[in-house]
Amino acid sequence: MSPEAADKMVRHLDLLRAANERFNLTAIKDEDWLWAHVLDSLSCVPEVEASLEGPLADLGSGGGFPGVPVALATGRDVTLVESVKKKAAFLADVVAALSLPGRVAAVRAEELALSEGGAFSVVTARALSALASLVELGSPLLKRGGRLICLKGDPRAEELESGAAAARLCGMSYSGSRAVAIPGSDATRTIVVYERTGPAKIHLPRRTGMAQRQPLA
Repeated sequence: MSPEAADKMVRHLDLLRAANERFNLTAIKDEDWLWAHVLDSLSCVPEVEASLEGPLADLGSGGGFPGVPVALATGRDVTLVESVKKKAAFLADVVAALSLPGRVAAVRAEELALSEGGAFSVVTARALSALASLVELGSPLLKRGGRLICLKGDPRAEELESGAAAARLCGMSYSGSRAVAIPGSDATRTIVVYERTGPAKIHLPRRTGMAQRQPLA
């Protein structure tokens, strides 16, 4: 990573700490945990760099993880998707302050898919939802050959099976997973990857919230 990108990563954390003092933006307060979140986010960079060239959408960005560190590390244009207004406003400040190549979409993933379906080469999601739901949300955003990269804790076999079943309905295929130890913490991470291989067998996106309330598998 370039010194400029590393400096911007530190600046992101400075902005996050300042925002937390004004309002409860995130539960992340401890300095070591802040850096653990950065390292956690960067753990998926190999999968991102191995994906098709083109823009990235980060679903449920919250405080900017993993979207901001990944964008800084890879130079990809990023769309930070965050429907909670105060979090989206914070992310807009981050994009402006860091001159980040990208923008904030203050909408749900399903809403973005209606206007920008098939626009992205990569979709990332960290600790957001079950794999079956993430596959459904990511699929309509991806171009053919694009990748959905999910940062999960330690998903059980049942969740992986449900994700693969949902993928078959959504024009996706399971590409593999990789376990990662996060430096500076006891946390482990499993990076689960799916690829958009063809058209979905069902109409996507479904109504907002359906992916979580009534998952496909």
